[in-house]
Parts: sequence; C-alpha cells; structure tokens
Amino acid sequence: MQIYTYDGSFEGLLTTLFYTYNKQIELSIIKEKLYLPNLLDEVFFIPTECNKAERVYRSLEDKLSSTTLSYVYFLYLSEIPQVENLILDYIRLCYRYSDTINLAKNNNIIHQVDLYVKRVTKEVHRMIGFVRFKEIAPLLFYAPIETDHNILPLLKEHFERRFSDQTFIIHDCKRHQVLFYNQKYSVLHLLSPEESHQLETCNIQDPFEVLFKKYYDSATIQERLNPKRRNAFMPSRYFKHLVEL
Repeated sequence: MQIYTYDGSFEGLLTTLFYTYNKQIELSIIKEKLYLPNLLDEVFFIPTECNKAERVYRSLEDKLSSTTLSYVYFLYLSEIPQVENLILDYIRLCYRYSDTINLAKNNNIIHQVDLYVKRVTKEVHRMIGFVRFKEIAPLLFYAPIETDHNILPLLKEHFERRFSDQTFIIHDCKRHQVLFYNQKYSVLHLLSPEESHQLETCNIQDPFEVLFKKYYDSATIQERLNPKRRNAFMPSRYFKHLVEL
C-alpha cells in the first residue's frame, strides 16, 4: 500500500489531499509522527506547499460550500485515528455529487462525518462553560484544559470576544499548546513538554478561586444532589480542571 505522510498541520493535510485526490489506487494518509514503518508500505512524505493548500481550501469553499470546508476542518481537529482517509473519501463524495450529499444521512461516510463533527462541536460548547481562569500574575489569567479533540483553535474567537479587555492564556495540557491573548491579538504556540508541565503546575492561589469554591459549596442543596445527572452535563474526565469539584 502507498502511504502518504505529512507534517501534521492543516495546510500539510490540504497539500496531501491535492496530490492524492485523483489517485485510483489504495492509499492511506497519516501524520508523519504517527507512522510506524514496515517493509510492505511504499511511503511518500508530502511537504507542505502553501500555494497547493490554498488551492484546495478555495476549491472546497467555492465549488462546494463553507459548511463542507468547516466539516473538513472539524474532522482534522477531531484527531480520530485514520481521519485523514475519511476526509479524502468525504471530499471525493462531495465533488462527485455536490455538497448536497451531506443530506444523505444513510450514507456511511456522511454518517461518520456527522458523528465526528458533532463530537467536536459539542466539546467546544462544553469548554465555553468549563474553562476556569485564575490570576497567576498581575492582570494575567490562566486556564488549563484537557480535551478529547484539538479544539483550542475553535475557542479562540469566543474568548477573544468575551475577554477582549484582559490578557489570558488557555493551556491545552494534553497537547502542550497554549492560546495567548494580549488584548490586541492572539497566537497559538506549542510548548515543550517541560515548559508545559512547569506552566500547568504553577501553584499560585487566586483568591477569586477560593471565593468561587465557597459560593459553589454554599449554593449546593445537599438533598438535591444528583451526581448521575450532573455527570451527563459535566463528564468526570473534565473534573480535574473544574476548581469547584
């Protein structure tokens, strides 16, 4: 089988789609860092080419729709194993039948796309409510998160708008990635594992965090506690960074 690897970026994926779309042979696309070499595969590394990525991006948006383009991006951020192959099958289907194929919910490819896109968008919705900031330096606020999917880029717009007059850091501890906003613009930046651990373990006590815990405890009606119902809205895998829990 032919294996096409790329650097892991969205632009790298779009470049790889450019070179693999018309191939009529069995192939697989995978991030270079995830590929395990073996003697049976014919491996090709596709370097990122911005002009090719731009052509694919514009084609998806203009010839299909912005919704289809968004689905491709959400699938990429889902980090589901072998999602690149699903993306390739999906865009081939869309170009063949137009983006109206998204209405064919009985199609196996469309069903998988809908499932993964919903998982990503649902987690974004949850994180908008689950992010907990604390002040780690004068007027610098920090929030750690650990998400199932790589949704930090999708949180950018909401928190820029919501906290436009504050400087903050949202730290994806699982992927060693931070979103930093300085009241003018924001940047996504990768940290080394050591830097990420050091930032995550900063033990600065924020008095507002203590106050919020006291409020949560005092507002709780013990007789009406329903952990099963609570966990349906606030899954236990997120508890680590919810200070009230």
